[in-house]
Amino acid sequence: MKINVIYLLLVANVIYGQGRYYKAQMHCHSTNSDGSYTPVALVNKYKAAGYEIMMITDHNFLTDSVYVPGVLCIPSEEITFKRHMNGFFLKRKIQPTPEFTCQQAIDSVISQGGLIQLNHYCPGPFTDDDWEVDAPEIISFQNGPHMLEIWNTGTEGVQTHDDKSIWDAVLTAGKVVWGSATDDFHPSVLESLEFNKGWNMIWLDTLTKEAVYDALLNGRFYASTGVIINEFMVNDYGTYKTVSVSSSNATKIKFWGPNHVVLQENNGNSASFILQNHSYVRVELIKEGFLGTGTTYAWTQPVFLQNPTGIEETNDIAEFKIYPNPNKGYANVALTIKRAGNVNISVCTLSGTEILPVCHENLEPNQYIFQVSVAHISSGYYLLKLIYNNTIRTILFEKL
Repeated sequence: MKINVIYLLLVANVIYGQGRYYKAQMHCHSTNSDGSYTPVALVNKYKAAGYEIMMITDHNFLTDSVYVPGVLCIPSEEITFKRHMNGFFLKRKIQPTPEFTCQQAIDSVISQGGLIQLNHYCPGPFTDDDWEVDAPEIISFQNGPHMLEIWNTGTEGVQTHDDKSIWDAVLTAGKVVWGSATDDFHPSVLESLEFNKGWNMIWLDTLTKEAVYDALLNGRFYASTGVIINEFMVNDYGTYKTVSVSSSNATKIKFWGPNHVVLQENNGNSASFILQNHSYVRVELIKEGFLGTGTTYAWTQPVFLQNPTGIEETNDIAEFKIYPNPNKGYANVALTIKRAGNVNISVCTLSGTEILPVCHENLEPNQYIFQVSVAHISSGYYLLKLIYNNTIRTILFEKL
């Protein structure tokens, strides 16, 4: 049987050339907003801690002119409104209005060819900022975000842990969002509590903006608070994949799957998992601290059994929508495709379980309207899921 190695890190010179990991900070602040260090001083501070990629994300200020030898600085901004979202690879500042929305932030960044991250999306309530974002809302966003901050040092210090169950709910629904870890360094309280606590290790052949963009877009990085990943390998056997990981300092490894379920747990610093009966798996590596303190982590990006939305998109879908939305009776599903293919449309729960078929057949290029009754299902949020050739698309809708 032919084995197709699709993702191999550190031992992957045959695939990625003489590549390696580069340490990146993707959320920190300078005196251009509410930080304590000038941009140059901030970059030099991080350089001394081994960082080679910096995104200075000042509030509603584009910091893009920092030059420090040996460090690549990516023009970035923390778009600050009711929510906080980081825009990377920006060409101009984004100035939100008081009524700004997450979708407007996503659209503003995408229009500049940038990447966007949803910051500190943990459960609340907060007293000053309404940062709580649940899975249905994230799923409803179009074309983003590219990343979720699954670890934010500031959030961890004042609130419950960033909720990985929300990340898993989004992934279970078929929406691809990568996980990142950051400092969110100002400092707000003590430097020692906020500096060099959360970062991302990005696999690159060469240290350029173009290479960093491509790696972040396609999930070739892992998030860490101290655990080192030495090898992460995925072998594709067609009907199943094997995922193997090893670390120099982890003491436990967990493989997480759909619905935020631990699929396998291993003690030690290396483990493998067969991905066959689940839509995806992601790996959490743990270095256990003394008496429960000082525990550190690393998180890989999810590995999917089949290509989901965002991995391999097609331009052959001209239209896909459901209306009216919200709905309490009969809904119309509009679909326009540009080439023939197998179309599978169904109403699913947020966890991806099909509860109502809409269309399962081969269709020719054309415009189609399908009518479906949702009167008998319970009130709440659901997904309209389209599988068409190599593409999966989902639309969030509300049943009243």
